Amino acid sequence: MNKSDYPLILQIKDVKEILGVSRSTAYEIAREPDFPLLIINCRKVVYRDDFFKWLDSKRANPNVISA
Repeated sequence: MNKSDYPLILQIKDVKEILGVSRSTAYEIAREPDFPLLIINCRKVVYRDDFFKWLDSKRANPNVISA
């Protein structure tokens, strides 16, 4: 799937699918201080473009994600 195939606002289930991790691990990653998380009406979401920028930034230092 291409980046543009995902909705503009990703849910944790999308993050889980993209990263190939469990639901609980996706929530742990979302708690990272630099993760571009938005909370809208108690829902944790992230803008698609911000998520992929964040993910690209991890390429330089892949050991940064603590989950």
